[in-house]
Amino acid sequence: MLTVKQTGAGRLIRQVKALQQSPADRKRFMRSAGRTVVTTTRQRIKKQRTISGQRFTPSADGKDRKLLKKMGRGLRVRANPNSATVTWPNGLKARIAAGHQHGFTDHYTAARAAKEAKKRGEPDYSAPATAAQAKALLEEGFKRYRGKYGGGKKKGQARGQRVSQKWIRENMTVGQAGLILRQMRDEESEKAWKVEVPARPTLGLEQNDTDKLMDKLANETRERTKNAR
Repeated sequence: MLTVKQTGAGRLIRQVKALQQSPADRKRFMRSAGRTVVTTTRQRIKKQRTISGQRFTPSADGKDRKLLKKMGRGLRVRANPNSATVTWPNGLKARIAAGHQHGFTDHYTAARAAKEAKKRGEPDYSAPATAAQAKALLEEGFKRYRGKYGGGKKKGQARGQRVSQKWIRENMTVGQAGLILRQMRDEESEKAWKVEVPARPTLGLEQNDTDKLMDKLANETRERTKNAR
């Protein structure tokens, strides 16, 4: 569950009660306040800005893409005479939103990473090696193993044969090429690692939004009082 402490919320609620509105009027106003939160949250996500107006911290992979773009969908407002709750009916989406609102550390394992990659449909480790992999292998000095020398100065040593990028693409898979590349570059596969997800707070109201709501409440109350005379 995502809980956000809203600056000025207590003052707003006290003013609602002080104006002695009916429970139905208070509930209507609280629902309006919740809808304002939904609208401003969606606007921030569209602009890729936090509540304070700062740009979202870019994704760790460095790719320039929109973040949290699905989080603006499905927001719901639940209101009563004393409060309004903005949430997602989908529990998983709510937990993801909470993580981005406050920031968190995620723990990954190789097995989990592979499982999630499979869900996304990428990468397919059984697919033919890519052109980029083929080029990288040749740059690292990859040669096809052809047994060992039977005589001469190199007797007993491994015998390699230079191959083309085409041969690599036709005879190796993405998984095989990746593994050989890591071995040639002397890179060890991490069994577990941490991923730091920075805070990207979007849910809530700025102080000026809270002030506008209080002004709106006061104006509505004055109009209602005037019409009742």
